[in-house]
Amino acid sequence: MKYAAQVFGLLALCASLIIYRQKKRQKLLYFKLFQDVMWLIHYLLLGTASAAATSALCITRSAVYANSSKKFFALRIWIPIYVILYAASAVLTWSSVFSLFPALSSILSSIGFGMRQPRHTKIIALFASACTLVYNIAVAHSPSVYLGLTFTVCTSVYSLLRDERHPKTTP
Repeated sequence: MKYAAQVFGLLALCASLIIYRQKKRQKLLYFKLFQDVMWLIHYLLLGTASAAATSALCITRSAVYANSSKKFFALRIWIPIYVILYAASAVLTWSSVFSLFPALSSILSSIGFGMRQPRHTKIIALFASACTLVYNIAVAHSPSVYLGLTFTVCTSVYSLLRDERHPKTTP
């Protein structure tokens, strides 16, 4: 199971290579949706309940955010709902203080992916990655997560620097 989990983790990693390099919010969200599905399968195979629960919520969040231009999916309504759902997932999957970190990472991501400017999303992704790193060190121990975080941070920083030099980025 651990080897199969790493395969899905590596697929999520491939999405990490692409997500934060996107200049358009919609494309960024579609790649994030794919990544969320891969992480869900990864964490289910590892048996890490807190990360699996937040990954499942992330799938629905990505779908909602990708459709946020529609009235029913207005982010001013959904961001607080997701903050509450992630907090509830930490309580429901509680095994130690580390159960808070996937929820905190996802709360930060909910705020970041709800922002209209991809630059802000990329900055918040750095803080969300730190929360995921803490959880992985303490609970999941997944090489795919370490690689994914490395690529997420590197591509976010690269993209931020690139956007600063070439500010023609559109939301």
